[in-house]
Amino acid sequence: MKRFNLTAVAMSLALASVAANAAPGAPALDMYGSKNLQFSKIDLAMETTSGYNSMVQYHDQAKVDIIFNQYSGVKGDTYNIYFDGEVVATGPINGSKTTASFSYPKGGVYQMVIEACDDTGCTKSKSETLTIADTDGSHLAPLVMHTDPNNKSYNTDKDTVVGTYFVEWGIYDREYTVDNLPADNLTHILYGFIPICGPNESLKSVGGNSFNALQTACQGVPDYNVVIHDPWAAYQKSFTQAGHEYDTPIKGNFAMMMALKQRNPDLKILPSVGGWTLSDPFFSFTDKSKRDIFVASVKDFLTTWKFFDGVDIDWEFPGGGGENANLGDPQKDGPAYVALMQELRAMLDELEVANGKEYELTSAINAGHDKVEDVDYGQAVQYMDYIFAMTYDFYGGWNNVPGHQAGLYCSSALLPGQCDGTGNDAEGKPFKGPAYTLDNGIQLLLAQGVPANKLVAGVAMYGRGWDGVMPNTLTDATNPMTGTGNGKFTGTKAQGVWEAGVIDYKGIKEFMLGADKQGINGYEYGYDESAQAPYVWNRSNGKLLTFDDDRSTIAKGEYARSLGLAGLFSWEIDADNGDILNAMHEGLAGEASNRPPSANAGVDKVVVGPAAVVLDGSGSKDVGGSIASYAWTQTSGPAVTLSNATAAKASFDATEVTEAQTYIFSLTVTDNEGATATDTVVITVNPVDVPVENTAPVAAIVAPTQAQAGDTVVIDASSSTDAEGDALTYTWTLPSGVTGSGASISFVAGEYDADTTLNFSVTVSDGQLSSSASISVVILKTEGSVDPDPTCDNAWDSAAVYTGGDQVTLEGTLYEAKWWTQGQNPSQSGEWGVWKNLGAVTCN
Repeated sequence: MKRFNLTAVAMSLALASVAANAAPGAPALDMYGSKNLQFSKIDLAMETTSGYNSMVQYHDQAKVDIIFNQYSGVKGDTYNIYFDGEVVATGPINGSKTTASFSYPKGGVYQMVIEACDDTGCTKSKSETLTIADTDGSHLAPLVMHTDPNNKSYNTDKDTVVGTYFVEWGIYDREYTVDNLPADNLTHILYGFIPICGPNESLKSVGGNSFNALQTACQGVPDYNVVIHDPWAAYQKSFTQAGHEYDTPIKGNFAMMMALKQRNPDLKILPSVGGWTLSDPFFSFTDKSKRDIFVASVKDFLTTWKFFDGVDIDWEFPGGGGENANLGDPQKDGPAYVALMQELRAMLDELEVANGKEYELTSAINAGHDKVEDVDYGQAVQYMDYIFAMTYDFYGGWNNVPGHQAGLYCSSALLPGQCDGTGNDAEGKPFKGPAYTLDNGIQLLLAQGVPANKLVAGVAMYGRGWDGVMPNTLTDATNPMTGTGNGKFTGTKAQGVWEAGVIDYKGIKEFMLGADKQGINGYEYGYDESAQAPYVWNRSNGKLLTFDDDRSTIAKGEYARSLGLAGLFSWEIDADNGDILNAMHEGLAGEASNRPPSANAGVDKVVVGPAAVVLDGSGSKDVGGSIASYAWTQTSGPAVTLSNATAAKASFDATEVTEAQTYIFSLTVTDNEGATATDTVVITVNPVDVPVENTAPVAAIVAPTQAQAGDTVVIDASSSTDAEGDALTYTWTLPSGVTGSGASISFVAGEYDADTTLNFSVTVSDGQLSSSASISVVILKTEGSVDPDPTCDNAWDSAAVYTGGDQVTLEGTLYEAKWWTQGQNPSQSGEWGVWKNLGAVTCN
């Protein structure tokens, strides 16, 4: 019995000895204290909207807290934390639950193991997946794409630029998200737009919630710093297709862009700063101290948001002519622009050294002659990688004069001398410069010394247009571009019309062009061979649209290749169905074939004999080459002797005649590769004192389609013309309260409780014959007024989600949401809250 007891004691002692010498028990992650193992180098406010600096905090290292338990076995003395087999933290074990707190500098996804150790050894936990989020996207898997299958695959030369704009607001009504981008066919994405704090009257003047949102973003931020305009779109919104969860550290467009970079690492993504309504602060950059603030801010922005590859400057426009007519100094803005490019380049060079990454500096510019002349781009471009020439928006519904909004060359509908700027307008005044075309803009920039391989030409993925271009307004029955509009093109969102006068290309294709591109729903398709520009026109209702299609885009690509340009870019990708981007590649593909020259024999002339007549073919051109020879021949009329028949300008002597005589001459030009082109000119020689038959003048009115209370509105009929040059008189029919006479009428728009249409008509007379024209102007209701007799079917619902522009009623008051909101009581919002008080409302 005693022997048995001794044996039991011995066994007990042996087991105790083994336990004392055993390694610690395996650590187990505390799933309550470490819920999702997601950490981040950037702290983003996800459930509020306030000043940018308080919402976005970037850290060089992520703070990591790992909580683990040891509920069984030996506790151990110390722990080690491993990321992918490498020790990243160590410390003492305290009781059954231990918190390991440390910092880690590198974003990524890691397999984490916790190890507990004492003198006898170490025991490891099972592996867990841990994420350190960083703004370079290193923690993200490559983005899964959902692109339109109409996008084809291309192997365009890697040194060719194929770029486009992606706009922040496209995720809303347009429902176009980053995963829809055909990124495999792009080299550059310009993210529009990043605003600048400071004076932004242009944004305020257009109404809506954008100005209020910017004011919120700029709270506590010094003027001339960049911020994010729409935090919800940029980094707060969860995109389920990208795997975003409620507690994902970085979400929104930015997270999607980061994941896109993981899929397409060579893709350049640039924040585009400015834009049409966000350019006001640029005009303060004649002051270097303000430029310094801005440049430092851009540096901080790029350091915070590391997926960006540089910066694009969209100042509209140095020298003036942008949204704000009160801004612009042609003498000071140009040098300020050059200095800004120099200072940005120096800053980006510093970032390249610090981060081991190349940063690009680009700028989107207006290519019109009056804009190009205000900046020495030849001087500025030495600091830049590319200039994106916005070779679109040449014509549009802001006036009633139709034209090709994105023409490669000049239209045959232009007046004599209008293309190169050497002629006179309808009033006899000299043109101020060459017409707005892609070719004219590029040639002006090349003449300034901008290298061709730094120029990127623009393509329109949308159309602009007019209502009311009726057949009876056309001066050439075969060309609707010779007609007169009656306000901006109107349509529906379903058609891709998001603002009056503008329509998505894919809407044109579906509702106007049709699958075979011949025209549907009453629309006729036309193509101006001279301008290399398409249009669609509905002669029954006068709707006219000008745009780029695959044919004109291919022509632009071939043009870019012929001159050695860097490539093409487009505004904006959410408007395309793949047709235009495909055509950009097809036009840029391979070596460009020789394009024939364009012959221009000059304008038809009427002279009184005898007279010396000059035939002028100097307007002939050859893109990418040169004209080698000219050849003038007479094809009709009594034979004459031509002088200098093989020069650009020839001449002959017209003798005195007793009745009108017509002479026709043909000009053939040959380029340096043997391609030819021909044009003709008609010379009419009249006898002395030949009577001239009087024709009726052509009445035309130009006016804004919309105005706001307090605006000075000008109704201008001075563009009316008379073929004989007779003096014109103007008789007006005006709405009540508007008075005036002469070629133009001006008045100050009054206040109205609802949008109100004012109708104007004018009869223009040359003393014998007359013609009339009419136009309408909509005076928008005064901001803050409420439509009469509103209903209350939009009562505020605390559970509903509202976005910017949504209106609700509560306790007899009408409110409008400034941005996304849910559960925020409008009556408690206050002046700076999400809800805007529109005033009292009476419900039926």
